[in-house]
Amino acid sequence: MRNFGNQTNFWMEPNLDEDLYKQVFEMAAKENATYVDIRDEDTLYASIEVVDGKVEKSMAGSEAGIGIRLLIDGAWGFSYGSKENYKDVFKMAVDAQKTSKTLSKSTIELAEVKPIRDKIIISQKKPSQDIAFEDKMKLVLTIDKHMLDKDNKIKATRTRYVDFLRRQTIATSEGTQIYEERPYTYLAMTPTAKEGTDTNQAGARVGQVGGYEIFDVVNVEERANKAKERAIKGLEAKPVKAGKYPVVLDGTLNFLFAHEAAGHSTEADFLRTAGVLRGKLGKTLAKNFVNLIDDGTLEYVPGFGGRTFGFMKYDDEGVPVERTEIMKNGILKTYLTDRASAAHFNLKPTGNCRAEFYSSFPIVRMRNTYLEASKDSELSEEEVLGQIKNGLLLKIGGGGQVDPIRGTFNFGVGEVYEIHNGEIGELRKATTLSGNTLETLGKIMGLSNKMADPSASIGFCGKDGQSAPTGTGAGWMSVKVMTVGG
Repeated sequence: MRNFGNQTNFWMEPNLDEDLYKQVFEMAAKENATYVDIRDEDTLYASIEVVDGKVEKSMAGSEAGIGIRLLIDGAWGFSYGSKENYKDVFKMAVDAQKTSKTLSKSTIELAEVKPIRDKIIISQKKPSQDIAFEDKMKLVLTIDKHMLDKDNKIKATRTRYVDFLRRQTIATSEGTQIYEERPYTYLAMTPTAKEGTDTNQAGARVGQVGGYEIFDVVNVEERANKAKERAIKGLEAKPVKAGKYPVVLDGTLNFLFAHEAAGHSTEADFLRTAGVLRGKLGKTLAKNFVNLIDDGTLEYVPGFGGRTFGFMKYDDEGVPVERTEIMKNGILKTYLTDRASAAHFNLKPTGNCRAEFYSSFPIVRMRNTYLEASKDSELSEEEVLGQIKNGLLLKIGGGGQVDPIRGTFNFGVGEVYEIHNGEIGELRKATTLSGNTLETLGKIMGLSNKMADPSASIGFCGKDGQSAPTGTGAGWMSVKVMTVGG
């Protein structure tokens, strides 16, 4: 075991406890651990949910503790608890490792990384934690009421606000010690229009890695108005006939396809055992202008004020994040990795190891994921639209399902427009979009690199019972054929 203990103090932060870390490393050395990491976390949070003008949930507080992960004889052990009981937490991690070793059919090795000592505080012009809870409540109630219409076509509203400040120290037996403060602020609006038995739901979001200043950058009432209008107009629109169509996807659906269908299929922890892209490194999956990107370094999108929801400096193994070109010029170049899966596939760590809380085991997750064109093949939105003579323009991606083993997906689509002779035509009802990941990648015809507002293309991705903030809005893209409706 390398570099256990003997580390000098270098910051005085709320949850930096180098003496405790040293004691854990010393206990781990006695257990013949080859690696240990400690995530020492203290998170401040606030959450408000209003449904039909009534407060359904209202809470604020803090959550603190440590997670200890150790590697002994090629098997992980992990446990979590309070810092005061760190010896018990360590013992439980050792016990978990013994069970894991008995059940494991493979040996875990870690890709080499350079130890880092750093301090990262992501700024907030208006720290959300300093805003009075009453003011946050007023914002949520105001926006929820704002989604109602004078004709009473909006029958239901839901508005959810969340902010949290994650303060974490990552300390490893290899010498890495990183303190980070990363703030998130998020607001989601969902109006539902109804007439008779017909309903139509719309949605809008506002958020960033940062503070309450996002509500000075984005006109939230205007965004709520647009969601209300989409819900009402979609209710009145005719349905689109289910079938296969040439389509143009807007930036939210580019992001949704890139993240859900393509991105999850490249997460290497999952690919160790199965997956549609297993064994396809170095293979051509799309035309030579198509690039699949996962970028944790993307802080701002030109022309917009809020930070992207997938921005960070380090992952939860202390590995620097990067702009990862998963697919370059149509060829699958890498998977998204943590240190263990990087070693397994003989790839470099991409900085994609994330954990929701100190109590969560770190797994491979995405950051800002999207498809873009090679520079010499980039099209304008008008040129992308012009590639489809007759088909559909699909906008405002919603939630969906993906099966990364079979390589299939199904997404919600908030707005559907007919395309006639390359021109945008009549609005149709909200629908669904489905297909096969590999087939769809191979049928991409064109891409615009004009990225959409990242404050609107945000979400919390679920995997293995954990949630992770991800983004971002991308450019329009045309696909030769996809299945719409049905």
